[in-house]
Amino acid sequence: MIYITGDTHGDYDFDKLLSLIGKNLSYDDYLIIAGDAGICWSKEDLPRFLELYNSLGCTILYIDGNHENFEMLNNMPLVEYKGALMHKIDEHIFHILRGEILTLEGKTFLCLGGAHSIDKAYRTPYVSWWPEEEITEHDIANARSNLAKVDNKVDYVITHCSDTFTVMNVFRFRKDRSTDMLSFIDREVEYKHWFFGHYHFDRKIDKKRTCLYQEIIKLDL
Repeated sequence: MIYITGDTHGDYDFDKLLSLIGKNLSYDDYLIIAGDAGICWSKEDLPRFLELYNSLGCTILYIDGNHENFEMLNNMPLVEYKGALMHKIDEHIFHILRGEILTLEGKTFLCLGGAHSIDKAYRTPYVSWWPEEEITEHDIANARSNLAKVDNKVDYVITHCSDTFTVMNVFRFRKDRSTDMLSFIDREVEYKHWFFGHYHFDRKIDKKRTCLYQEIIKLDL
């Protein structure tokens, strides 16, 4: 089984995941977090967060959001798992690099984390905010390179923020560099559904886009 949810922020929004415990999951089941997992936030919190997330009894796969400690993430061991490059955080907890294509149960997922923090003026650089949060040209180049190997077709797209069209025309929010970076997806990628987090609400935008926060979706495979 594959489940997808939005931001969990370490232990702050973890309680929504407790419903998974009663489902008798195994490490052959997967929970995908669409950014801001916050598991790697501080060395002091890491052991406690690992214990929390491991208590779910499934494999955790997450993309990065804007609220991550990128210094910690980038010092984690790099591995290839399920066809994608990832940081191995723990035995069954992985952070998926930007632009990688993950394959689970025969389904493919374009994974592209990163987003802009609107609250960074109130945060401390390299303590509660890191400039690596923004999506870069390198990230998009990696995505395009991997997409070329699958004829620009995937089953699902997982990002943290959404694209500029959705942000401006659906949410009426301000666009930024990272939302602009994601605009290539609708022009170039064939996909069934696009899941993203970041905006702290649950909303099905249309038949191909869903914003997640508290909701946990089980993919119908």
